[in-house]
Amino acid sequence: MPPALVKGEKSFLRDIAVAVAVAAAVFALSYANGGFAPTTRSYAAIAAWWLLGIGAAIGVASAWAGISRLALVAVGLLSAFTIWILISVNWASDVERTFEQFNQVSLYVAIFVIATVISRIVPAYVLVSGVALALSAIAGVALVSRFFPSVFGTQPGLNELPTLINRLSFPLGYWNGLGIEVAIAYPLLLSIMASRRSRVASALAAFPLPLLAAVMYLTSSRGAFVAAAVAVVAFLALTPRRWPVVAAIVVAAAAGAVSVATLVHKKSLVNGLTNTAVGDQQGHRAALVIGLACILTSLVWLGLMELGKRVPTPAPAVGRATAIAAAVLVVVAIVLSHPVSKFDAFKSTASNSSGSTVTTSHLLSSSGSGRWQFWGAAISEFKAHPLNGGGAGSWGAWWLEHGSLARSGFFTQYAHSLYLESLAELGIIGLLLIGGFVVVAVVGAVRSALALGSSEIAAAAACGIAFFVAAAYDWVWQLSGIALVGVGMLGIALGALPSTRGAWGRAAALRPAVAVVAVAAIIPQFVTIAAGAHLSNSHAAFTARDATRARSQALAARALEPWASSPYLQLGRISEAERRYVEASQWLHKAISHSPRDWQLWLVAAEIQTRLATHSSGAKARQAIARAERYADESRRLNPGSPYFHNPS
Repeated sequence: MPPALVKGEKSFLRDIAVAVAVAAAVFALSYANGGFAPTTRSYAAIAAWWLLGIGAAIGVASAWAGISRLALVAVGLLSAFTIWILISVNWASDVERTFEQFNQVSLYVAIFVIATVISRIVPAYVLVSGVALALSAIAGVALVSRFFPSVFGTQPGLNELPTLINRLSFPLGYWNGLGIEVAIAYPLLLSIMASRRSRVASALAAFPLPLLAAVMYLTSSRGAFVAAAVAVVAFLALTPRRWPVVAAIVVAAAAGAVSVATLVHKKSLVNGLTNTAVGDQQGHRAALVIGLACILTSLVWLGLMELGKRVPTPAPAVGRATAIAAAVLVVVAIVLSHPVSKFDAFKSTASNSSGSTVTTSHLLSSSGSGRWQFWGAAISEFKAHPLNGGGAGSWGAWWLEHGSLARSGFFTQYAHSLYLESLAELGIIGLLLIGGFVVVAVVGAVRSALALGSSEIAAAAACGIAFFVAAAYDWVWQLSGIALVGVGMLGIALGALPSTRGAWGRAAALRPAVAVVAVAAIIPQFVTIAAGAHLSNSHAAFTARDATRARSQALAARALEPWASSPYLQLGRISEAERRYVEASQWLHKAISHSPRDWQLWLVAAEIQTRLATHSSGAKARQAIARAERYADESRRLNPGSPYFHNPS
């Protein structure tokens, strides 16, 4: 076989392997409840930092010189944001949550660096195809879970959050997160459809389009439709192949309309009542129709590609006129929608629309679902600590204590905005760091797309832009399965444009330092995993009434994470079960010292003092009752809206 063919075959196999590896990584993290659990993120971070360290050790960075200075600035800003999170342990109210956020953003740093470097090694269409495959697979799994619920069984969390019944959320566990993740797949699929590389690949890229729309509808996520619109518009603005993309967008819109039309009248299915005979039947019918729509979409696009070869490209003036007409229509639509009244409705938490299903009603509603109040609480926390904020992870406690809706039992951990939450928790410094990273990365990605004239780079940039827009109105930053797509896509787009100065080439001497940093970054992740494992073992032993093992495992968790309140709480619960109330109280005091604004710790401490009082007499009993009352009052102050205090039973 000629050497050129051998080399080409090796490159092809390498590209396939990379695409499959990328797809598997994105799918696995998304499937694992969106990568929300700290231990899940830590496993992903260990793999990412290990890969980065090995790459630095073998010289990948210097061998593929040319990473731009703009990319290095973006890496520096995101790294500084991560370090600032760690520094905030000095004033944070919950060090355990702060440390978890440090580990989380550490993962994003590794992903961004890997994406930036790998874009100099692997063609962009390979990486784009891998991510598109993963997101399409997630959409398919989500629909299967609704159409054939017995395949995956009962969704976790249904008892705690009944809304999961109505709004599709599997496998991410959060409906808006799922909707936004599949929404940002649009530019990736559209770029493959409009590509001239392979007719087969283009046709296959059209196949998932009905699935994406069906998932977005069943999640009832208005944020998903906004993210899709941002992604498509950004891609259309950046791609050099606008007319083929316009055709692909029309096909995608038609395919989506077919999916929604198939679902909209199937009330039992849409409302999640799939455990009924009607819901089961509707699920099977919808699966058949949408499956046929996928096949038809691919065939239609295949035919349009052939037709497009015979149709001349419209003149530039036609394109400009079309863009102006579209912009005018958008402006007119905004004016006719009465934006002032829409904004007033957004600030309200009451639903102001009705529909035949819960999904339709929510999609047509203008209510912000509490976001205006969440953002207001973030601003109020910032005003209390303008320079450095309340510390990473502090907004949830601030909301419970000060949030206007929290007093009526409206619970949430996140401000539903990466930027406002960063402002509240990390002050103006934190906002400048994360905001600076996003601006630099987006500017670099846009510059790369325009300079290279690549549809794939344009798609990667649009995907990343849409994610960081979505992060402004939802808590997708906390879902690592989605965040690594947004961060990684910007990294790919930013790193694709080589620097004439060869920044990495001059920094070859820093390779050992990069390897050392990678090892150092892995250590905190191991600590989280090991401590989590010990604590989980302790809970299991406690349930099995093995107090000795439960205590030893909790002590091991404490030794690994002495700053965390969870091990102390567990030790207190074990001592309480053994009726060693004085010792239990001491453990709770230590837990509270590490998380003084956690209302549940104060409540547990009050319960322990109450038990101590019932097993004591005289002055000791009176002192225990007094302490129990003080602790209960503090718990109520920190979370005045808790149903526990209004209905203790």
